[in-house]
Amino acid sequence: MRALLALVAVVAVLLLGAAPAWAEPGAPLPERDSGLQLDLAGIGPRVVTSDSSSLVVSGRLTNTGTSPVTGIGVRVQRSDPLRTEAAVREALAGDDAADAVTPAFTDLPDLAPGASTPVNLSIPLTGPPTTSLALNRTGVHALLVNVNATRDGVRARMAATRMLLPVLAVPGQPAPPGTPGPAQPATLLFPIVDPPHRLPTVPGEPLTLTDDDLAASFGRGGRLDGLVDALATRAPVGSPLRAGVCVAVDPDLVETAAQMANGYQVRAADGTLTAGAGADAARAWLAKLAGTVRGGCVLALAQSDADLVALARSGASDLAARAVADGRRIAAELLDTPVLADTVWPIDGALDEATLADVGEAQDGSSAVVLSVDSVERSRGGVVSLANGNTSTTAVLTDPLLTLAATGLGDTPASGSPAGGPGALGTQDALGALAFRALTGDPAAGPVALAPPHQWRVDGPGAIALLDGMNRLLTAGVIEPRALGSSIAAGPAPGADQGRLVYPVRAGAEEIPPAVVSSLVAARDDVERLRAAADYETGVGAPPEQVFDPLLRGLLRAASGAWRGDPAAARAQADLVDGRIGELVGSVKVLEPPGPFSLGTRDAPVPLTVANGLPITMTVRVELTSTAGLRVAPIPVQRVPPLGRVQVRVSTEVLRAGQFTVEAAVRTPDGGALGEPTRLQVRSTVYGTVTVWLTAVAGGLLVLLAARRIWRRIRGDRKGSGPDGGTGGTPPAPPPVPPVQADPPNGASAQVRPVVGAAGTSGRGGKFPMARPASSRRGVSSAGGDLP
Repeated sequence: MRALLALVAVVAVLLLGAAPAWAEPGAPLPERDSGLQLDLAGIGPRVVTSDSSSLVVSGRLTNTGTSPVTGIGVRVQRSDPLRTEAAVREALAGDDAADAVTPAFTDLPDLAPGASTPVNLSIPLTGPPTTSLALNRTGVHALLVNVNATRDGVRARMAATRMLLPVLAVPGQPAPPGTPGPAQPATLLFPIVDPPHRLPTVPGEPLTLTDDDLAASFGRGGRLDGLVDALATRAPVGSPLRAGVCVAVDPDLVETAAQMANGYQVRAADGTLTAGAGADAARAWLAKLAGTVRGGCVLALAQSDADLVALARSGASDLAARAVADGRRIAAELLDTPVLADTVWPIDGALDEATLADVGEAQDGSSAVVLSVDSVERSRGGVVSLANGNTSTTAVLTDPLLTLAATGLGDTPASGSPAGGPGALGTQDALGALAFRALTGDPAAGPVALAPPHQWRVDGPGAIALLDGMNRLLTAGVIEPRALGSSIAAGPAPGADQGRLVYPVRAGAEEIPPAVVSSLVAARDDVERLRAAADYETGVGAPPEQVFDPLLRGLLRAASGAWRGDPAAARAQADLVDGRIGELVGSVKVLEPPGPFSLGTRDAPVPLTVANGLPITMTVRVELTSTAGLRVAPIPVQRVPPLGRVQVRVSTEVLRAGQFTVEAAVRTPDGGALGEPTRLQVRSTVYGTVTVWLTAVAGGLLVLLAARRIWRRIRGDRKGSGPDGGTGGTPPAPPPVPPVQADPPNGASAQVRPVVGAAGTSGRGGKFPMARPASSRRGVSSAGGDLP
């Protein structure tokens, strides 16, 4: 029995391995990279109407593996119309088999490693299910472009792309009788946002970017340029569709473009600086953006698209309020057009109650927020009123299903969807989800708001496809554009209950880490210390708000929503911001002298040079630490001119000779540290107190000994003087020297001559002659005999 079962299993495996993949239309995508890549460039029509006939698909198939791929077949298949939101979510996630209709495969040539082939298909929308999509009902369908092939003897589905296809009418069939229902009010939020690229600077410094990516994005064919072109050509101000489009801009991006137009530099990771290449492109893009949005709805995001909840939770509520207020002012000034007053669209459409209160303090008068339905308890969409302390806040609720369709699920093999990415197909799922809401929703429930993520990766072709599709829905009477300002002004429906905020767990998990925000709080304190030490004088330097407000706004770039869910990127950006703030704080300091100070007197002053690298006068305290060899007098408060220096003569008292080290620090008037302390080498040639006393005692002893010697000499001279006490006259004669008597040899007699005496006179005419031998040699007689 076991042998029979084993034989059956082997036969089954062989049969399945030999069977073509298209016999298993619901086969899942491989869990790993199959080595076959399908890149679709376009598909049309994006919205099927009664005048459509065929679905055209174009793209390219590439073998990215290391072995040949044979037996390649490709087809387009579809699901039945999706009837529920759950079914749409399954289709977006790739869980829908999309195998209700599976036409025959179209063969493609075999591909060697690295080779590619174009994919061009034209499939009739109606007809037999073996040769067409066989559409027979309206609604939104899940569409699958399926590629089967064989590699290394294994046949499977090796590539696929999924998307939603809205069908407003069955091609070739007349419209159903009866009066069409009311159109669904719809609003589109159109983000123009990019990750931060700018480092904090002060007036007088050139704009410095961390990279030059914006030069390409602002240029012709770039992503940001394409978004503006799509608005200008597909939804210009005054067109029916533009009434329901509100452009959401990041004020930091607009401000960066304005400053790039005047020239800028790029700082590489190693600190090297190069000239930026996008000044002209930035100038042209900003002018085009201002002209395109002028007269239409403009919503200013928080400065740098900052994570307001993360800031408020970490003790930086002031930065959150600044992000809202400054962002609205900067956007209105640079775009030369009004922005929606007192309206905030937070990241992910989520706020907690504390942050809502903080943001409300930054609003003037009534306030409004754009929130996701997931952030308001027991809400079904539309417009609601939120309790906010003693005031109420109007909330326009966005549809999370539409946001998911616009965002996509990333580059997961299970999804196989280009949603949310670059290219013309990046917005197809958003268009399909919007059509699903319009065809199945209740227009009386309020407007449907399509809110893509702030950091939308869609480029020009994707934006054009979305706006063209919405125009098709508008022409077909499925949607009715509704202005965001109109929804806010109309407020909640009469009798509607107040909503209650619920902060989603998912949003909390992706917040900017508290450690990053804490570092920003410390940098904020550094900036505020600089502001406290500033002493602005009219006409001298830059005003404080021009110096310090941009620095505070620069801190917000490290809390940008671009880094949500990526702690490493947030930490890296915070390090860049912290380092730059540290450079500016450290520019107010005592300069290190080229060599040691030499002090030659006990009260010699120490000259210090205090430098100010900021374009505003700074009032500072200079502190010089005392040591065992140096006592320092109090130093008066110093005013250092903008970008200048002052010489400070510090009164000191030297206590000993030698070389020692002291530290010079600069502080604000209230004691806050500015810059790092400077180490000074001091060399003293002044003797200390003990040394002076020892020297004085030794000198006194030397004088006493010298006096004693002189006194003894004087006394000696007095004892040797004459009776008259003088030292002159003839000295007394010495006693006579008796003649030397010697026995002469051989009986001869010796002659004795006088010898020169010891009284200091020579034998030549001296007064005191002494006898000496006649011979010139001492001890030798004239006769040659020896003296006894």
